[in-house]
Amino acid sequence: MPQMIRVLILQHAEGEWIGSMHDWFTDSSRCNGFILTTVRLDQGEALLDVNAFDWLLVMGGPMSVNDEAHYPWLIDEKKLIRQAVEQDKTILGICLGGQLIAAALGAQVYQNSTVEIGWFPVSSTDAKVTWLPRTFSPLSWHGDCFKLPAGARAFASSAVTPCQGFSVGQRIWALQFHLEATFGTVDAFLACETSGLPEGEYVQSKTQLNSDKHLPQSRQAMHGLLASLC
Repeated sequence: MPQMIRVLILQHAEGEWIGSMHDWFTDSSRCNGFILTTVRLDQGEALLDVNAFDWLLVMGGPMSVNDEAHYPWLIDEKKLIRQAVEQDKTILGICLGGQLIAAALGAQVYQNSTVEIGWFPVSSTDAKVTWLPRTFSPLSWHGDCFKLPAGARAFASSAVTPCQGFSVGQRIWALQFHLEATFGTVDAFLACETSGLPEGEYVQSKTQLNSDKHLPQSRQAMHGLLASLC
């Protein structure tokens, strides 16, 4: 009997979990089924051994990958990601998670020219990535961005973020934008903005942010990406 796929979720903040991915994983017809395990790094929970999972989901968070002095567990997290790459695991990173994959692969993660918070257009730059619409407006919520690691292939960009995502082979995907966004995601992210939203040309108002019209297309793309990994 085929074994179920073990999925380790690395969570870095309250409310920044897997969102619209959850109902995809809990559909028993997907692949051989999944066992989900979440580790709350922000709450001091210990990382699992690289042999304890098949898929690795690295989620978002308000910290920077460069904040190792304040968040020393980032060092071990990057090490685990490198080990997962070496063992050819399936790895998906979103926002901070994508930046952690980039850093683990030796690429620079740096402060962007402007903060990007809102439902802004993202364009596909790789026709081979069939799950991604040619142009759509997912939720972006980041101030840092990444350069392309050696051997990686960029697949998306936006007006102020040259590389909105990259892949390495068929099993490693790093996204800047939040395809997992679902009802309640914006409220959770706003709660992490303890000093309020920053000002900027690419920062939408709370009214604009609370629009849910883009959620169905984001969910469809998210599920398409996951399906491509089975």
